[in-house]
Amino acid sequence: MCKNIIVDGHCDTLQRAFDENLSIFNTKFDFNMTNAEFVKPYIQFLASFINTKYDIGNTAYIRVNAMLDKFYEEYNECNNSTDIVLIDKKEDLEKIINEERIGILLTIENGAALSGNLLNLKNLYDRKIRVMSLTWNDDNFLACGAFTKNDTGLTKNGRECIKLTNELGMIVDVSHISRKSFFDVFNITKKTVIATHSCVNKLCENRRNLTDEQIKLIAKYRGMIGVCFYKGFLSNNKCVTIDNVVDHIEYISNLVGSEFVGIGSDFDGMEKGDKPCGLDSILCMKKIKEKLEQRGFNEKEVYNIMGGNYIRVLKENLV
Repeated sequence: MCKNIIVDGHCDTLQRAFDENLSIFNTKFDFNMTNAEFVKPYIQFLASFINTKYDIGNTAYIRVNAMLDKFYEEYNECNNSTDIVLIDKKEDLEKIINEERIGILLTIENGAALSGNLLNLKNLYDRKIRVMSLTWNDDNFLACGAFTKNDTGLTKNGRECIKLTNELGMIVDVSHISRKSFFDVFNITKKTVIATHSCVNKLCENRRNLTDEQIKLIAKYRGMIGVCFYKGFLSNNKCVTIDNVVDHIEYISNLVGSEFVGIGSDFDGMEKGDKPCGLDSILCMKKIKEKLEQRGFNEKEVYNIMGGNYIRVLKENLV
């Protein structure tokens, strides 16, 4: 067992780098390939985020492919001289762990990226997308988002999309989804479901946060929850710290077990003032490990939370 593996289930660095015409190696970003060298072995779920405003015509699908083009251009340029592994299959995980390398797992935030065409799901899978959330905060052709005004749940296309993700081996992410859409997913899926960047509603009431019933259902399906670092999801207090992040991790651990929780930072998806004090970038990730140890989590539990749970989910779901 590797004691030091860190896995982060969500960041928006690729979208920001694309829009700002900067490299994903640029150290201005909370997550960047340069600083990842100091925390390896490390795996980052790298999202192509689609804002609702791009859900017009074919715009979203064109945009997500342009973001992926940017990633592949940088990845191909540096691949011979860096430790980066693009995760495609479960064997890639062992390479990252055993050789202490940086792993990138490509994801999509917001199924609007399909631009209304379910055939595009296979195309994106072929481009190595391995996780996709159905919505962002708003409704789309698949489902209702967390801030919907009329929660009608999954659409017909959404139900078909769940079946297709199961067939392909793409993991469904239920972060940002509405309550009814969430439960509709579990009425259809035969595979693991994860929430890459979500928090606990009991600790901070918010439509983006998960109820105890939702947390238990994710665990029942052997999924997991990556606790998000966004202050507004962690606490209603003005002062939010790493301890608040660990509070959410501890709550989930007590409710369903430490094997169903991890980290889902949402780095580069929020402003500097929205991050907890002391959690500015991936260079601060090991502080969470220290806090977990101080709270009395044992060695195996710390390993699971810091990355082992994601490794387990990927091994069980990647081909």
